[in-house]
Amino acid sequence: MRARTPLVVTAAGLLVALTACSSPSGSGSAGSSAPGPSALADAQGVTEVSVWHGLGGANGEAFQAAVDDFNSENEGTIAVTATYQGVYADLLAKYNAAIRSDSVPTVLLGGDIATGFLTDVGQSIPAADMAAANPDDLVLGDLAEQATNYYTVDGVQQAVPMNVSTPMLWVNRDVLAQAGVDESDLTTLDDVVAAARTITDETGIAGYSMQADDWYIEQLTATAGQDFCLPANGRGDEPATEITIDSGLAKENITKIADLYRSGVAVDGAPDGSAAISAFQAGKVGMIVMSSGILGALKSGEPFDYEALPFPTSGPAGESGPVIGGSGLWLSASATPAEQVAGWKFETYLTSPEAQETFSHATGYVPINTKTADSPSQKEFLQANPLAQTFADQLSGTPVVSASAGCVSGAMTAVKAENISQIVAAFTGQKTVDEALDAAAESAKAAFADYQEQLAG
Repeated sequence: MRARTPLVVTAAGLLVALTACSSPSGSGSAGSSAPGPSALADAQGVTEVSVWHGLGGANGEAFQAAVDDFNSENEGTIAVTATYQGVYADLLAKYNAAIRSDSVPTVLLGGDIATGFLTDVGQSIPAADMAAANPDDLVLGDLAEQATNYYTVDGVQQAVPMNVSTPMLWVNRDVLAQAGVDESDLTTLDDVVAAARTITDETGIAGYSMQADDWYIEQLTATAGQDFCLPANGRGDEPATEITIDSGLAKENITKIADLYRSGVAVDGAPDGSAAISAFQAGKVGMIVMSSGILGALKSGEPFDYEALPFPTSGPAGESGPVIGGSGLWLSASATPAEQVAGWKFETYLTSPEAQETFSHATGYVPINTKTADSPSQKEFLQANPLAQTFADQLSGTPVVSASAGCVSGAMTAVKAENISQIVAAFTGQKTVDEALDAAAESAKAAFADYQEQLAG
């Protein structure tokens, strides 16, 4: 199951690494020293590659299977050792400590939210540089632009997306039928809000729930066509200095969802989404907003008639769309040239059409290699598994714009932790929506400023 675990490490704690050591690699391509194929070809013996990741359960098993397959294909040349380091927060904390002790892994499969920090800390070779130096390996243009867009900072692709999830509107068809709601009408946020009230009015069942994670608040902003951070979602020449959830259509969207909770139409989904899933499976809630990655959990539960629909939008077409989730592959700048090329070979394998197809079938993540769709076995799989097709269609149909790219900043861990705290206060009636969003906005300004101050120091 794809449960997003909030990273509650503060920006100050993460930035210890930035002030404690120099950065062996910057965020751009100028003057790149990315090694080419000869670095591995000239190496003696077996080149060892260490990999740290945060994929647990079935996802971790699928990842290890990919590692085993790669090692089998490269026996006598490359040996990859993958180590699970805990959920994303634990993984990032351990990586931060490893920077200070000069013991980072060759490859880090880091959570999406860490992109700003991992770029700023400068411990990785940009993926764009490795691709240019190794043209016979991974072709970045084969990867879904909606995914690479997220990991592109200052115009340079920093990491390689590996496992990509997308937010969905999951509906219990039995509950919708009981309430007289047609799922084909659930395309906009206003549609969903109205349907949630109808479900409760007609059946007495809760109409709506979602995981108490700020990723979904970011979705309510991006699908309104509004940047989560200013300026330019932190992706331009200037770093992010503020968030926008206290204004515009994003604020209207959050207010509408808050009203569902405050009126008893919506129920708490829990920070890990477990309550939302349990209630959904038990027929106690009609619709939930969760990641595409919960498909495995739903399949393993009690059978019931459910469907995944595209995430509801509120902004103009072509300018609005959801932000991806998942993890990206970061290649160490302090590894030896042979290890770097071997690590790049591993990243090439993980994102190949064949490996992406296998991993997707086992986990519910969306294949990020566009050539996967050409596989006859993938076409058969999608025909037999229409939900997987829905996930893929949402990803491919998302416009590649600033709003859907998401905000990139090393302060995002602190910003999002405070945001969801304030959002929960608004949903539960402890604060008005205005009070909660104003507090979140002020806290975000302080977190961004603190991060930049430490980055400069």
